[in-house]
Amino acid sequence: MSVTLRLGYVPLLDAAPVIIAEALGFAEEEVLTLDLHTAPSWAALRDMLAVGQVDAAQMLAPVPVAMALGLGRGPVRFEALCVLNLNGHVIGISNALAVMMASAGYGFDFVDAAAAGRALLAAAPNLRIGVPYTFSMHRELLQYWLAASGASAAQLDIRTVPPPRMAEALQAGEIDLFCVGEPWGSVAVENGSGTLLLPTSAMWARAPEKVLATRAGWAKAEPALAGPLLRAL
Repeated sequence: MSVTLRLGYVPLLDAAPVIIAEALGFAEEEVLTLDLHTAPSWAALRDMLAVGQVDAAQMLAPVPVAMALGLGRGPVRFEALCVLNLNGHVIGISNALAVMMASAGYGFDFVDAAAAGRALLAAAPNLRIGVPYTFSMHRELLQYWLAASGASAAQLDIRTVPPPRMAEALQAGEIDLFCVGEPWGSVAVENGSGTLLLPTSAMWARAPEKVLATRAGWAKAEPALAGPLLRAL
């Protein structure tokens, strides 16, 4: 008899392993049924997993580490059972900022992170930046990149914006640039609200991104479920 597991995810392209495992029958081969639950933001997904609304979840790689250190909300600890994907983010900027950078001679080669950082800070020394969550590779990569480009922490106003709202926030002038997983960067281009500057793989190749997270102790308590789930994914 098939066992149902509740899995949470945020609607991004890198949720593909979770979705495909159910859609293409890999879960069924492991005698599992995956009951998929969409979350509007990473904070919402964190809370869904913490209170047991889902059994496992696609999760930002830094979140289990942050919770183990006592950072963020709640006393619940998570464990990362496997890495689901690497990279997958883009840096997008407002069209006004793109025009300023182009006017100064920047060529938008989508490869040279150092040149992009220098051109960005020359055009706008103080930046309002959208990231999907405080404890995320988006924020880590942005801070690493911009610090290496010469920015101080005082120049960076980093704000949390749910991925589906990122293009809207850029278009409304709430932020100057964002770091977000696809397809939301492409959405900003398609609706005319922004211009893509870099993939984050230009900053750190093979950076860990999403993991499969559970509440601490679940895999040890349920080895007959954890093993099949990992194989399905």
